[in-house]
Amino acid sequence: MQLEISLTTFYSIGDERRFFQGLKDIEAIKEIRGVGRGLIIKIEMKALNKEMLRELIALLWRYGISLAPLKVFASNNKKFTWLDDERCYWYKSMFETEAR
Repeated sequence: MQLEISLTTFYSIGDERRFFQGLKDIEAIKEIRGVGRGLIIKIEMKALNKEMLRELIALLWRYGISLAPLKVFASNNKKFTWLDDERCYWYKSMFETEAR
């Protein structure tokens, strides 16, 4: 699966490095490619589990990046139906048009 996300502003080189290291630490992410002010992230769906997806959500949330591209996981995969829980911190950013 391929996701496209829009990047935010990084406040230092170290800040940017930590973000990309966080992506690289998620084993299911197989490729990261920059496109303009965004990223194309290739994810191996068979390898992606709940913990890895939670790490990706937390990383994007921490950097103020919209979670809307991740809603595809809730609609296309039964193992991630837990994403569609209105009580969770990510819900509005992922499912509503008005992001945080």
